[in-house]
Amino acid sequence: MHQTHSQSETAAPIPASLAGKPGQRFSDARRLHHPEAGSGARNPRAVELADALREIAGCGNGATEMDLSVLGFSVGEIIAHLPEAKLILAETFVREIAPTGDRLQQIIEKAIASAAHIMPKTAGLDEASEDAAGVEWRRYCAARAAFRLDPWWSQSERVLVLLKGFLRRLPLLEREANRVIYAVAAEQKATVHRGEHA
Repeated sequence: MHQTHSQSETAAPIPASLAGKPGQRFSDARRLHHPEAGSGARNPRAVELADALREIAGCGNGATEMDLSVLGFSVGEIIAHLPEAKLILAETFVREIAPTGDRLQQIIEKAIASAAHIMPKTAGLDEASEDAAGVEWRRYCAARAAFRLDPWWSQSERVLVLLKGFLRRLPLLEREANRVIYAVAAEQKATVHRGEHA
């Protein structure tokens, strides 16, 4: 006779020490027993010390004993609570990584401003491509300067052709390049329209 056993009957039970609370990770349970974690409840003075360290670091400097004593911490408090304060800082640390290139809106803003020394750059642009794009960017900026002095349709078309040449040098999708071109074209159209009625 063939008998089937359910998995709960055949599988060994999970030890209570590994089970933890529902929704809790095993590493969270282990962290509470870490020697620097204390009893689980944070010492209020260690929290204040961590905030002071964070504030001083936000000013761009490392915290010294003198900085902390000016904020009201005694040397004994610094020695006693520094390990816990460092642990608090490590748990709340968030690194902000700036993008390596301009986003589309920034490219549009720079294209409209058209300053020769502020060229839009995108991620993935190597040095040789950046040099070639720089030549095209300066041509575009010179054309924009001429357009500002003499805002006529022919100047506007020349600017857009040079902008297309510059944008071809950047690793952009066609729809992204078109958005930049349309934004500059709209700005120039408004400029020409204002010039006709001035």
